[in-house]
Amino acid sequence: MPNKILTFPLRLSLIILIFGALFKIMHWPYATQLMLIGEVLIGILYSIRFIKKVDKSKLDYVKLSLILIWVFSYLIKAFHLFYIPFLFEILLVILFIYWFFVEGIDYFRNRKYRSNKFIKGIYYVFIVVTFLTLGCGIIFKIQHWPYGAILFTLGVLQLSMLLIFDYFIIDRSQKNRIDIR
Repeated sequence: MPNKILTFPLRLSLIILIFGALFKIMHWPYATQLMLIGEVLIGILYSIRFIKKVDKSKLDYVKLSLILIWVFSYLIKAFHLFYIPFLFEILLVILFIYWFFVEGIDYFRNRKYRSNKFIKGIYYVFIVVTFLTLGCGIIFKIQHWPYGAILFTLGVLQLSMLLIFDYFIIDRSQKNRIDIR
């Protein structure tokens, strides 16, 4: 099974989308443009990744549908094209639940790391600190408490670093592949 292509560009597109959400929540300019660029890039790159894949399973079609419905739903809402109440949200929830129970749990359980246990420990501590910072930032921002904007922004920056760090710490070599079907 060949290495997944376009993984790093997809992560960068996700970071653009996350920054767009940060800009939207903080009421900064260019939020809509960042979110639009991130969504469209994710849709295009994932479609290219799907087309390039040789052996496609039912789960691959589910993931492609999940991404494309998500992007299409966003574009419809962003440009106010038409309104179908909850149809896309229901489809997204059904597809996500299917993915989560078929692959999602094993995706995180079967990860192989390149580095030693010390780096793996730092990685897990960074995950906890990131989600604590992000969670506290969200709560502080909602409650209009002091430092909410700073905590939330710091949490988003940490999440972006985590997505990049995660790309380099995971072992994607052939010998450690586990094919889940």
